[in-house]
Amino acid sequence: MGDSLVQNQCRNCGGAITDPETKNCPHCGTSQDIVQTTIDEKNKNVELCPNCGSPVTFNIENQQFACDFCHSTFTTKAEKDFDNLTFEPDNLIPFQVPEGLAKKRFFEWLIKGANVPLDILGKITNLQLEQVFIPYMGATVVYEGSWGADIGYNRSESYTEYVTKEDKKGNKYSEPVTKTRTVVDWNHSSDIFSGTAFKSYLINNELTGSVAEFAKSVSHLAFVPDVKPFDEHYTAGTRQMKISSDKVSEVLRSIRDFAKEEAEKTMHSVLPGDKNKNAKVTKFTYDLTSKYTYVPFWKIMYKYEGIDYIVIVTAAKKDKIEIDGSRPMSQEDSTVEKALKKNGRYGLLASLLFFVVNAMNILPDATGPFTAILVLVGIGVWIYFAIKRHRFLSTNKKHLKNNLHEYPDYVSLLKQYPE
Repeated sequence: MGDSLVQNQCRNCGGAITDPETKNCPHCGTSQDIVQTTIDEKNKNVELCPNCGSPVTFNIENQQFACDFCHSTFTTKAEKDFDNLTFEPDNLIPFQVPEGLAKKRFFEWLIKGANVPLDILGKITNLQLEQVFIPYMGATVVYEGSWGADIGYNRSESYTEYVTKEDKKGNKYSEPVTKTRTVVDWNHSSDIFSGTAFKSYLINNELTGSVAEFAKSVSHLAFVPDVKPFDEHYTAGTRQMKISSDKVSEVLRSIRDFAKEEAEKTMHSVLPGDKNKNAKVTKFTYDLTSKYTYVPFWKIMYKYEGIDYIVIVTAAKKDKIEIDGSRPMSQEDSTVEKALKKNGRYGLLASLLFFVVNAMNILPDATGPFTAILVLVGIGVWIYFAIKRHRFLSTNKKHLKNNLHEYPDYVSLLKQYPE
């Protein structure tokens, strides 16, 4: 009678389950693994990552969905709202450029602008520096594939050519001459290839205009050797720009094209033979490993005559600091420079016009020397205004440089960070 006791019952059909180790009901097939059933129920509603399209799994311990491909995560509170995906950085580059050095380089950069007002150093107000981390995706692509191509190998062959000659009596005769020529033997070949490629992408949509273009141009900084695992103590007191999901999606869509381009480069580099034609990749696969990296920048804000200006300075490498941003421009100096440039161009245009007239013989021959003189005069006018413009700009730059080396803040920084 003891053997007839029901040890377990199926929670779906109520059928008896005598084997406590069974994973499925022998009557209706329902899974008896409660944990696995919970995971399966979660994954029923989320089969693919809405960000990159890869399979998404649910971590029951963390109560969180996660995508192994693009690292996007979201909590159970956002299960029905895929727009609330959050991204976390994998690593970061600690600040390598101290505030004083960034400020010094900013002053040096500021005075090098075109037609910068000569009084700019004396009228800068509200100068502020802020530490900012900008996110990048570092993509490591490992690819392999097959190629097919017509491969040509050069070989030399001898052939006979008959040359007509004359003897001493003027009689013509043919004489065989052995020559050598290069011919190409073509054969279709195929083989496999593999390789690895690296690229970094800006994955933030808060930056716009020239600042965004500059941030893209320095994306290589995400590969500097000073990368550290992400730790919040590095970001204390700093501003971290968000990893934008739309930018991540855009990057993930473009990586396949990047991988194919790199694969084609590798294919062409491994093709054998002396020549080839009709080369193409016939099979191609790749694996992506991506990491999100916070790269440090100094954001510098200042005012000149009530107008706000922003500059960003790289802070990942002390020995190679790059800067970009906006500077004020002196309208008066700009007008003077443009006038000098325009007058010089008028002189050059006039000399070209007189040269064409002289070359086409439109005027009487007697005017030839006169038009030649006019050509030289036009060139002279162009050279005169070019020299005058150069002196004008040089004088302004010299004045700004002298002002910089007398500017108290810069003098103090120069002692701390000598050139």
